[in-house]
Amino acid sequence: MDNVETIVNDFPRSPVAESFRLFRTNLLYLFENDESKTICITSSNASEGKSWVTANLAISCAQYGKKVLIIDADLRKGRQHRIFKKSNRTGFSELLKDLRGNLKEEDIAKIEDELTIKIQDTNISNVYLLTSGPVPFNPSELIGTANIELLLDLLKKEFDLIIIDTPPASIITDALIFATKVDYMFLVACSRKTKKDILLNTKKTIEAVGGKIPGIILNQISVDRSKQYKKSYQNYESDYGKK
Repeated sequence: MDNVETIVNDFPRSPVAESFRLFRTNLLYLFENDESKTICITSSNASEGKSWVTANLAISCAQYGKKVLIIDADLRKGRQHRIFKKSNRTGFSELLKDLRGNLKEEDIAKIEDELTIKIQDTNISNVYLLTSGPVPFNPSELIGTANIELLLDLLKKEFDLIIIDTPPASIITDALIFATKVDYMFLVACSRKTKKDILLNTKKTIEAVGGKIPGIILNQISVDRSKQYKKSYQNYESDYGKK
């Protein structure tokens, strides 16, 4: 059954899918001259579409031939397992418990074994998922004390691109922790909903801890296809909604 949650896969001819391909092109161009492999997707507030953007950007990059891992780091309200219809009995929250303290070689070997178990295939080629896992008692403390750098270094050996879905940055501090660990952060803003002052304050807060924000993703733009896309997509109208 077609799924608007994974619109790039299920509606590949839609204007939305084309927008994600443009985003992908810009992202890969950004990565062209360095060894960047990790990005975070966050937002200022809840319900602005960050998880949906994360999933569809991953699909778009996978369609280009990249092996992509999504990490659902929203330990309170993770949604990636619902988007991809996967089990969330185990995941990132449990892995974090083993990433604390002075890790020895045998500890690292154990973590590598855990990753092979916890990372799940999706029904989309080249897209893999580490779900958020059971909700822990102390999410921010778990993330703040974990050796995220070590985890990402291990994952970079296996994946071309790692996309981390974090909680809203103006509500939870978790996103700020990741801002210091990844190559780039992207902020999702919701058209006609996200307030400019909150968005700018979130951007300044991320940059203050050293996070690099190359762009802001504007989501849920109302598009009048009969006027703006009539000529460009008139041949696709009858196929819209079909693979």
